[in-house]
Amino acid sequence: MTGVPPRPRRRRVRHALASGVLTGRILALLLLIGGGVLLVGFLEGEQYRVRTVVVNGNRLAFADTVIRDSGVLGLSVFRVDTQAVAQRLVQHPAIARATVRVYYPDTVAIDLVEREPASVWMTREGSWLVDREGLVIGSGDQDGVPHVDVEGGLALQPGGRVPSTVAKALPVVVERYADRLARLEYRSADGFVLVFTGGERVVLGDAERFAEQLAVLDAILTRKDRWLHLDLRDPDRPVLWTVSP
Repeated sequence: MTGVPPRPRRRRVRHALASGVLTGRILALLLLIGGGVLLVGFLEGEQYRVRTVVVNGNRLAFADTVIRDSGVLGLSVFRVDTQAVAQRLVQHPAIARATVRVYYPDTVAIDLVEREPASVWMTREGSWLVDREGLVIGSGDQDGVPHVDVEGGLALQPGGRVPSTVAKALPVVVERYADRLARLEYRSADGFVLVFTGGERVVLGDAERFAEQLAVLDAILTRKDRWLHLDLRDPDRPVLWTVSP
């Protein structure tokens, strides 16, 4: 009988090829791991850690607060997520928009656009800057905007709010009744109050029906009789206290 001869040479070739492929894969994997370690070491190197943060455009937000809230100091510049930092910064009540840029090797620049104060609300604790939407954006004073005296019941702090309807009404009443106004008040019992130079007081509450309230007020102002108090919280049922002749 003639047997099938063994093929040891082909088996050795296959084994050698398999061993070579396996060895090549292991080597490639080791090179990849080594390269990754070197890359991480490079990206996390001390020379690329943020040491300088430049803040531009801030008037109300303190620079050290902005830097602290950004959270970028000490990070590798390659790990600074500029969009996430900007989103974090606009949580500050004074900041409307933020743009964050990275400059290699170790600097981050932050450009801010702050909210504009539209009125100043004065309490026993201090004066507070409020924007047109009623957001308290910080403490301080500002020339050229309406000032409101607050009488009890309204504790203010940055990030808090005053009634937005009143905040929006302020510039309108100042422009419309500039020659009559003595001061503006916000009282816990009455809400928004206009005080005229003759001592007349106009109660508007939270000015939620502001256009109707102004229409009634303008009609009252055409009257010849003297009055001291006008309650317009419900403009459909105004309450007028006149002065007896």
